[in-house]
Formats: sequence, structure tokens, C-alpha cells
Amino acid sequence: MHGFTLVELLVVIAIIGVLVALLLPAIQAAREAARNSQCKNSLRQIGLGMLNYESSQKTFPCGGWSFNWMGNPDHGVGPRQEGGWIYQVSDYLENQNVKKIGSGGLTGAALRAALKNQALVVIPLFNCPSRRPSQLYPNYETVIFNADPSPEAAKSDYAANGGHSVSDTSGRPANSDTLTDCKDPNIPGSRFPICNFPNNDNWIVNFWTGIVADRAGAKIAQITDGTTKTAAGGEKWVSQYFYEVATNKASGQPSDNPADNSSMYQGYDQDTVREISGSFDGSTPQGSLPRRDADFIGDPKTAGNSYPHNFGSAHPTHVNMVMCDGSVQSYDFDVDPLVWNAIGGRADGDLN
Repeated sequence: MHGFTLVELLVVIAIIGVLVALLLPAIQAAREAARNSQCKNSLRQIGLGMLNYESSQKTFPCGGWSFNWMGNPDHGVGPRQEGGWIYQVSDYLENQNVKKIGSGGLTGAALRAALKNQALVVIPLFNCPSRRPSQLYPNYETVIFNADPSPEAAKSDYAANGGHSVSDTSGRPANSDTLTDCKDPNIPGSRFPICNFPNNDNWIVNFWTGIVADRAGAKIAQITDGTTKTAAGGEKWVSQYFYEVATNKASGQPSDNPADNSSMYQGYDQDTVREISGSFDGSTPQGSLPRRDADFIGDPKTAGNSYPHNFGSAHPTHVNMVMCDGSVQSYDFDVDPLVWNAIGGRADGDLN
């Protein structure tokens, strides 16, 4: 009876090894294709939720007040709602339980204790499988005016389109038990008292070029560039180092995860609103262009190594964006800056 020689056995093993090596990239590519498809489907559902909100409220969801505030179930939706756009649109995505937390006219300590639990509601729709699983993550920004701090929070891998620039998130309303809307005399600063909600279109028209702003959302009629050519939101850039941590005490590393360090239900912040801008300085691309997720580049102590304003993704070649008509489009990381800039503004006449 003839058996295998040692050489024949080694040749067979080598052939199997080569075949496995050839198959692994194909398997990985197939898995990424499936994850990308799931990501795009999630964005499509989020976009449809925003459109359903617009059909009901006649504007896209407002961005809330600031990261110092959680959503208040007794303040409805719109400019008087402290919570961000994800909180405001949650019940249009079949997640009504988010807005039940803290309802019933609670105030003071009882409200703060109840709203702490709001941060713990995970909605799988808001996490891209190419980046990280849907679960609770460490919460770095825990100083909340109307809620007790929570060490963990649900986070979003997606952000709304804030336009060609995203406003500073500081200087928002201070804590006040009697604060009920943006005209309250307790609100400091010059920008809040000018509001005349709910019938003031000037705020978003004069100060914002995107779809979601602090305390305001665009109307369909204000998207004169067309809903198919204007982004409602998309995947946001996140540092790979901070996918599952919010604070890093390691020597030589930054101590805070930029723009992905708090609950996705909090008010206006770069955690949930990013900017879309692009231009050329000569032949050099400029602006807040889409980026693939990466760790900090160069000296990690400098702020220039993070991109808290940018959209981006964990996908190898592109970022997925949902448009204002609910469709989803993919843009390569080397997209023409002028094409990228065009989808950021709703009414700039740029239809690239």
C-alpha cells in the first residue's frame, strides 16, 4: 500500500496554505461589503426618520441647546427642546422609549436622576458595524445641567450636516430650574435673546448653511439646491484609538476623545453635528474633507491631529452619506473638494 512521503505531505500543506492566503482577502472583502451594506441601510432608516419628522414638524430636527443638556420629555421637539437631533427624532425611528424617561413633570433632583438613564439607551441603528458594536461606552463629558452624570453612554457613529461650518458649542444656556425656552431671561449671552421661536426662520437662514443647527432645523423649502444634492448627515470621523474609550491616561497621548465623548442624546455638539466644506488653495485640497478613521498622526499632544469637525468612516475607501431625500450615497476619501462642498450647503447654488 502506497502512502504519502514527507515531501508530498509538505507540498499538500503548502498548497492548502496558499489557497487559504488567497481566500482570506476575499472573505474579508465579503464581510466588509456586508458591513457596509448594513451601515448604508442604517443611514437610510435614519434619513427616513428625519424626513418623517420633517413631514410632521415642517422642519428637519433641531440640534438642541448644547452638550450640557440631555433631552427633556416634557419640552416636546423644536427649538425649546434641550436634547439633540437624535433625541428629537428617536420616536420617528420606533424608539419611543427614549422620550418616556423622565416624563411626567419631574423637576429638580428627581428629573436629574431620571434623565441619567436616558444616556444608557442603546439604539443599534446608530453604530456602524465596520467601526464598533452597539453597546455602552465610557462617557467623558458628564457635567450635565439637567441630568446626573453617567459614566457610560450610548454613542452615535453618525452625525447631521451642520453646513460649511459648525458653531462653537460653548456659551449655551446656563443651568436654571425655571429655564423653559430660548427667551428665558436667565439665558446669558447675546445670541439666545434674539430668538423669536417658533416662527423665526432668520436664525438658520442667516447663520447656518446646513440642515441641523443649534435650536433650529432647515425646512424643505429652504433646500433650494435640491434634496437629492444636499446631505442630511452621514458617518463621522472617529479616532481609532478612542473607539471604545473616552479618556486615555497613557503618557504622550491626549486625555480626551475629540467629538465622540458623550451621549448621543445630548444637545448641540460636534459629537452629533459635523461640517462639510471643501476648497482648493492652488492645487492643494482644503476644508473639512472626509477622512478614514485613523489614530492620532504626528505629535498626539496637538489638537491638529484630530478631526472633530469632519465626516469620515472605518470603511477602506469611502464615507456613506444620507441625502435629504432619504437616499444614501458614497463618497471616496479623495472626493473633489468642490463636489464635497456642494453637498454641505442647502442653498448656495452649487450643484456639483
